[in-house]
Amino acid sequence: MKGIALISGVIFTAILILAIFLAYQMSVPIMQNMKTSAEIEQMKTVFSDIDNIIQAVVLEGTGSRRVIPLKIDYGEMVVNSEKNTVVYSANINFPYISPRTQQKIGNFRFGSNLNTVVNETEYNGIGAFIIENEHLKIYIRKIGNQTNPQTFNTEQILLGLYQKDINKWLNGSLAMAVDNETESKAGIGYSVPEEMDSGLPYGKVTVFINTTYINYYIEFILESGADFVQIRGSYVQQE
Repeated sequence: MKGIALISGVIFTAILILAIFLAYQMSVPIMQNMKTSAEIEQMKTVFSDIDNIIQAVVLEGTGSRRVIPLKIDYGEMVVNSEKNTVVYSANINFPYISPRTQQKIGNFRFGSNLNTVVNETEYNGIGAFIIENEHLKIYIRKIGNQTNPQTFNTEQILLGLYQKDINKWLNGSLAMAVDNETESKAGIGYSVPEEMDSGLPYGKVTVFINTTYINYYIEFILESGADFVQIRGSYVQQE
């Protein structure tokens, strides 16, 4: 039996994350799978109760506290006071939930392979968004916003790529064009992350560019567990 003490003024914005890591095996007995499923459902209920208690403690003001008794038979729970998170993780060997997916239930996140982080940072003094998982760090230039777009060319978008497994920066450059037209390489636009947080199934930053040739989007996507970056392009439909 374990207990967590919650004190208002210390844990205000706790984010509750349940991460499930999957390794599919056909040979696992059905009864064991059912038992594990029941344990996970129980933990989802526990996290919902923790969320409700945190909200009550916050409303009661400074000095209010609760002690939550916990019994954890499966998996591991970690409280991170610096990040204001409570994380429960478990390794399961059947597809309880699809890999790299998530569900948000109240103030906690439940999902599989939630190992990606998206934040705002700097790269050599240049404003950037960073997407990071177990293997890679990707730095994408922060460019304007929807109401205040900026001029740029596609060679300026990808600032850096770091491979954590070999502790090396990957050299090279990236430039994009449509139909190999020079006019499509530069224009006015912005970059925006889909979500900035930790414990994500994937990270995505989208760049919009309005050129004299065509308007289009470029998406940089890094999934949890992946050692490669997906780059997708799409045209903007003209009216």
